[in-house]
Amino acid sequence: MFAPLSAAMKIQWFAVFVGVVGIAFGVFTALMLSWLVAKPIDQLRTAADAVAHGKFDVHLGVTRADEFGRLLGEFDHMVRELKDKEKLRQTFGLHIGRRAAEQILARDPGLSGVEEEITVMFVDMRSWTARASVSAPAEVVEVMNDFFRVTVRVVEEEHRGMVNKYLGDGFMAIFGAGDSTSNHACDAVAAGREILSAVNKLNDELVARNRAPIQIGIGIHSGPAIVGSVGSPQRLEFTAIGNTVNIASRIEGLTKTTGRPLLVTAAVRERTGDSFSFEELPPQEVRGIDGRLRVFAVRSEGEPKRCEDGSHS
Repeated sequence: MFAPLSAAMKIQWFAVFVGVVGIAFGVFTALMLSWLVAKPIDQLRTAADAVAHGKFDVHLGVTRADEFGRLLGEFDHMVRELKDKEKLRQTFGLHIGRRAAEQILARDPGLSGVEEEITVMFVDMRSWTARASVSAPAEVVEVMNDFFRVTVRVVEEEHRGMVNKYLGDGFMAIFGAGDSTSNHACDAVAAGREILSAVNKLNDELVARNRAPIQIGIGIHSGPAIVGSVGSPQRLEFTAIGNTVNIASRIEGLTKTTGRPLLVTAAVRERTGDSFSFEELPPQEVRGIDGRLRVFAVRSEGEPKRCEDGSHS
């Protein structure tokens, strides 16, 4: 437009040349904008999809001086924090149990509790002090870990229970906490029967390794209890508190005197209906309880009927 026309210049070819230059400039500009804008957006979308599916090994690693560089850096920082929190959550769940961790995260973490109808199970290994006095510490720990490995799997993975705490050579488990629709008493008895079967199989392995077999006792009781976090503001524990817990512990102690490895109370017997075969024992004196307590031994023969879900009052 500004250059003077010459006789040798053909205006048509000049127009084509300018058009080609303009198109090339437009394409180059579009590619630059795509690289500067669309690429980081695609990276963020891909990384966000990975994080949404639980993959926290995402690292964008892009250094830019514009706003997109700051956004990518903040996203990397967020993913690192999520990864650390996920590791903390998994470690937290391993130490207190997955179901307990879910209950804590779902409730107010303060000093509080809710009264619930639950079933409590106590499991204890017999003559453990004598075993520890004649065995090497490494052997004692190995046998204990084998015992907890098979029993915790039965309680938490197969019968909807929660191993609430380890008690040296045994543990306390809770059934029905936060789940009013389950037949927690039936779940607990089914878990008790399967624990006995799992320990029998473990004993076969121990005998093959020239180790003494394990003898256990299981006590189960159903009733109201306060379930929640107790302790001090500096150190909390998620557990169940109440007479139901005390009775379950006493019932487990009766397995020593009655010679029956799995005992339940009348409350458990009533809640399970005809799902299992029971043998009523003579009423037992229980420390801390007025009068004698009706106690039932769970028979191991026969297949149990299916436990029907449903709340119990």
